[in-house]
Amino acid sequence: MMPVPDCSPEPMETPAMFRYIAPILISATIVTTPAAATGLFDKAKNLLQSGTGNSGSGGASSLLSSAEVSDGLKEALRVGAEHVTADLGSTDGFFKDPVAFIPLPDSLKKARDLMKPLGLSSLGDEVELRMNRGAEAAMPAAKEVLVNAISNMTLEDAKGILNGPNDAATQYLQRVGGADIESRLRPIIDSTLKDVGAFQALDAMLGKYKNIPFAPDVTASLTDHATEAAMGGLFHYIAQEEAAIRENPAKRTTDLLQKVFAQ
Repeated sequence: MMPVPDCSPEPMETPAMFRYIAPILISATIVTTPAAATGLFDKAKNLLQSGTGNSGSGGASSLLSSAEVSDGLKEALRVGAEHVTADLGSTDGFFKDPVAFIPLPDSLKKARDLMKPLGLSSLGDEVELRMNRGAEAAMPAAKEVLVNAISNMTLEDAKGILNGPNDAATQYLQRVGGADIESRLRPIIDSTLKDVGAFQALDAMLGKYKNIPFAPDVTASLTDHATEAAMGGLFHYIAQEEAAIRENPAKRTTDLLQKVFAQ
C-alpha cells in the first residue's frame, strides 16, 4: 500500500517585520514597525537595569559598564546641544525660525503700528531684525554652557534622566545650566545688540515716534526681552532634540554612541 503523502502546509516563517529586531547601527537600513524600534534612551535604561558592568556570557551589552552607558547618554546630549546651537546661531537661525523668532516687545509693537500710516514702520522692523541677530551671535556661549553642564553630569543624574519623563534631560539642563546660560547670554546679547546696531535702530525709531502727536510714551529693555526670548527658543529646540534622540536610532552618529546603543 502506497504511503499517503503529507499534504499539510509547511510552517511559514514569521515575517521579518513581526520579529524582534535589535537596535541597529546608523549605517544599516531596516524597515520596522514603531513598536519594534528601541529608542536610544530606552536602550540605555535597559542596559543600566540589566546588570551592565558584569562580565560573563550575557552578550556584548553585559560587558558595558554603567559609566560607559552614562558616557553614551552624555554624548547623545552633547551632539544634540551642538546641533541646536549651531542651527540657532546661523544667519536667520532666530530671525526666520517660526518658533525661535524674537518679535518686538509689546510696547514697541504698538509704537510700530502707530508709525505704519506714516511710512515709518520699517524702523521697527530694523530693530526686530537686529535683535534677532544679537540672539544668533550669542549661541556659541550658550553651547559652551550646555556642553559644560552635560560633561558634569553624574551617573545618578544619568539614571534620573533615563528613568524620568520625556523631557527629563531638558529639565536637567534648565535646572543645572539655565541660570548660567542666562547670566552668560545677557551681557553677550547686550554687547551684540550694540554691535549689530539694535540700540541705534531703536533710538532712530523712537526719535521719529516721539514726533507723532499724542503718542503715548513707550519703554522697553531690548536686552531683557531678547535674552528671555532667546532662552525660550533655545530650550524649545533642546526639548525637541531630546525627543528625537529618545525615539530615533539614526541620531547615533558617533563611535561611542554606536558602541553603547547598537548592541
